[in-house]
Amino acid sequence: MKFRNPRQLIRPLRWVRSVADISLAALWDEGFRAIGIDLDNTLVGYKHLEPAPEVAAWVRSAQERGFALAIVSNNVRAWVSSVATSLGIVTYVHTALKPLPFGIFTAVKKLRVRRAQTVVVGDQLFADVLAAKLLGVPAILTDPIVPHEHHAMWLVRLAERFMLLGTQRQAPTIEEPP
Repeated sequence: MKFRNPRQLIRPLRWVRSVADISLAALWDEGFRAIGIDLDNTLVGYKHLEPAPEVAAWVRSAQERGFALAIVSNNVRAWVSSVATSLGIVTYVHTALKPLPFGIFTAVKKLRVRRAQTVVVGDQLFADVLAAKLLGVPAILTDPIVPHEHHAMWLVRLAERFMLLGTQRQAPTIEEPP
């Protein structure tokens, strides 16, 4: 992969408001068969205890369509395992050390798919998207579920907004049943 400038290194494949706005039909048509998905503020909001109903429904739809799913999180095993179990996701990687690509590599290996068939979904440009891109995997950026998160994140979010200048959010699509 050749990058003309640093912004290309971390430019996501798509930028959407929510996981629920990602068209599973479009991903399937593009040849993706596996989704590595971040947990905190992507599947479950900051300081929330469970996913929103529309997020849980999207996960079920992805599973019904035949996608292999893995949660890839920097969080601890107990929390990641708890959410994965509640969503019916068997494969998860905790303490992933994103933006290093090792957690995504482990998820791809556990799912037994090629990197070209995998897409990563997350809310952080400098963690989720960068880790995916370093491994050569496309990534979809979501807005954080809860906009007001830990106070230390404000500088990171400011830098993300700068790096995303000129990038358009994708409009939500109406998903047809599989």
